[in-house]
Amino acid sequence: METALSLKDISYTYQTLQGETKSLEHLSFTVAPGEFAAIVGPSGCGKTTLLNIIAGLLQDYEGTVNVPKPIGYMFQKDQLLEWRSIYKNVILGLEIKQQMNQENISKVNRMLKRYGLDEFKNSYPRQLSGGMRQRAALVRTLALSPKLLLLDEPFSALDAQTRIRVSNDIGSIIKEERMTTVMVTHDLAEAISMADKVIVLSHRPGHVIRQIHVSFQNTGLTPEARRNQPEFKDYFQEIWREIHEDSTGQP
Repeated sequence: METALSLKDISYTYQTLQGETKSLEHLSFTVAPGEFAAIVGPSGCGKTTLLNIIAGLLQDYEGTVNVPKPIGYMFQKDQLLEWRSIYKNVILGLEIKQQMNQENISKVNRMLKRYGLDEFKNSYPRQLSGGMRQRAALVRTLALSPKLLLLDEPFSALDAQTRIRVSNDIGSIIKEERMTTVMVTHDLAEAISMADKVIVLSHRPGHVIRQIHVSFQNTGLTPEARRNQPEFKDYFQEIWREIHEDSTGQP
């Protein structure tokens, strides 16, 4: 099978005042082109550390990472600049990388129209809802034509109701763009509703204990619609059981 992202035997140890702490140990998995993989696991298992290794923000790890570039990274906060308009925020990466050519500007304008932001492009972030801000942050990321999209708890700052609606929007955009994506989340329902594959990590030091491919009898469903399917509860219980058994050591 063709792979877009490959990690093999990844181990990472960080320094604390108390000494060394092993965060990841012999972790391996692959992600296929266009696949959406969600990484879940108990608190402190190294999920964000793993994402930072994939992004190249951490270098002193053991193992092998083969990653497509360029990479787009969406953090927990949208990081929009309050003094710039939405349009100016969306083109910020293109300005920094000196890629403000007609092709990229046309791509930005198409995405703003397609994803319901065109009429707000002259507005400022404070004038937009949390969901629309996240949409703008995603368009800014996609403007640079990444081959891999990394999401670090991208909806954690939103209230529960908004979170479902925004994950629906963002998930649908990612599917439409056929973007290879890796998302870290502690929300199992979010992982199942958005991902093609859920990668379950063990307690620290984190390693892969299970990879669960997510499919529904009704195909082409939005993340929100997936939550209402009969398979959804089965996947939730299966993943929760994996995490609980690993944490307690008991079935």
